[in-house]
Amino acid sequence: MPKTFNGLWDDFVSFENLYRAYATARSGGHREDAQVMRFTRNLETNLINIQNHLMWGTWKPSPVNAFIVYEPKKRLIQAPAFVDRIVHHAFDQVAGHLFEKKMVNQTYACLEDRGPLKAVLQMQEYIQSYPQGQRLYAIKGDVHHFFPSINHDFLKRQIRRTISDKRLLCVADLIIDQNEQLEGLYIGSLPSQLFAGVTLTPFDHHMKDDLGIKHYVRYMDDFIIISDNLAYLRELLKDAERQLNSAGLQINPKSKVIPITHGIDFCGYRTFNDHLLPRKRNVKNARRRILHLIDEYDNGNVELEKVRASIMSFLGYVSHCSAYRTTERLLGEALINARPLLKNKEVV
Repeated sequence: MPKTFNGLWDDFVSFENLYRAYATARSGGHREDAQVMRFTRNLETNLINIQNHLMWGTWKPSPVNAFIVYEPKKRLIQAPAFVDRIVHHAFDQVAGHLFEKKMVNQTYACLEDRGPLKAVLQMQEYIQSYPQGQRLYAIKGDVHHFFPSINHDFLKRQIRRTISDKRLLCVADLIIDQNEQLEGLYIGSLPSQLFAGVTLTPFDHHMKDDLGIKHYVRYMDDFIIISDNLAYLRELLKDAERQLNSAGLQINPKSKVIPITHGIDFCGYRTFNDHLLPRKRNVKNARRRILHLIDEYDNGNVELEKVRASIMSFLGYVSHCSAYRTTERLLGEALINARPLLKNKEVV
């Protein structure tokens, strides 16, 4: 039987935990948000109100704010209300680490001290473990429509393999069932990120523990398995499909076994044995974004700091890979566009 944890409720609803959750929820650029400012004006009263509703069993999630983002691809984001973000962070502070302890070391999404770059470097380390020049292959797989298809019943069963506190489980169930359907989680909330990892934890353990796969990496619903045995990987791909089906998920039909002669496109980089290259789509998007912001600055619609931040973000991204000429071209084009409008303005 898996080890479960009880007696978490008092820590969850404590004023100290809720205040810490509030401080976390308002950080990261949200301080000037209208919802945050209204909540902060009567901070103590509002936190006690959340605390009371949780203790009385009357807390329910508020309607989400839905909007569309287009990078890295078109997606519907459903952002929770600020009061709900506080509850989400409070839940994560008492329960998140309990789930994370049961996750394999080869999963890298939404976990402290991990992230996409570390996933890429781990994959590169796997490639380098083979003799140079040896022909290698990789399963490049992912889940079809992952967040919209997460099965609520399966997820709740997985949560109950870690948490046994009934009142905390009621809160988790309310968050999961917020869309009033039998499947799907909103993209854009902290619990969705955590619960996505919980959903695929059995898949990870099947790959690592049951099958003993040595060279396996997962970032969110994207996974890579590397081997020099083509037939072995083709069988593994079929097994992965069956395992995902058992969780109520479908493997993306585009998932396939590929030779890695020309690198592996994963987590924003093309990975080779001895170097990384930036993903062409990322460079194209960065160029469009930077030139658009320069235009907006020229028209007085954005501050110079926003232009600078976008450029620094791109430089941070390419600093980990071989992209000198790409960076030189993009910055040169940005400078040409920016020079006329900077003559009578600030200097970047």
